[in-house]
Amino acid sequence: PANREALTSAAKAGIEVVIATGRSLAAVAPQVLELPFLHYFITCNGSITTDREGHILRAAPLPLDTTLEILEHLTTMGDFAVQLYADQKMYLSRTDWEHRDFIHLPAFHLKTLFSSEESIVDAEIKVWLAQRYGDRVRAVSTMECNLELTDREGSKGAALAALCQMLNIPTAQVMALGDADNDIGMLQTAGIGVAMSNAIPEVQAAADWITLSNEE
Repeated sequence: PANREALTSAAKAGIEVVIATGRSLAAVAPQVLELPFLHYFITCNGSITTDREGHILRAAPLPLDTTLEILEHLTTMGDFAVQLYADQKMYLSRTDWEHRDFIHLPAFHLKTLFSSEESIVDAEIKVWLAQRYGDRVRAVSTMECNLELTDREGSKGAALAALCQMLNIPTAQVMALGDADNDIGMLQTAGIGVAMSNAIPEVQAAADWITLSNEE
């Protein structure tokens, strides 16, 4: 309730409140979606920006051939779970994406989930991505034992900058809050970057201010 009241007060004061998440729009919590003052959503780690009705305002998908090549490579590295976000849908099972005829549009977001015993694969994938694609594919983690892949333009920071340009709002007048690896670019783009006190050290280092934890 306190968070909702604070956001409502900010909106009433004329501040544009925007949700930026690694999730797809369909996976955003209903109690967030129902907030009437939210007009824009940055989702899939910044790969898609939509309005309240779900109309795509900006998209930065992984190229289709890159997506298929990455998926092919992941099959050789282990039997960990892979989530693929394409066509504003999320595909979970290995069987789904092995039948690749459904991937008729480029993927916006790939997520690999590891067990603690498989976490060493995280570093191996990053090395392979860097060697194969340079900086064309971004790899970030939003929690322990996961790795999320997007196009280099599919970041929260790039999406925030583009939305600010669209709304004619200087980034210097923006405050962004975050706690995970995928928030770093957004905190650096905003005029004021705020990290949670329980954020990872890299996020806190990128922020201008440290606030309370997201459990308070």
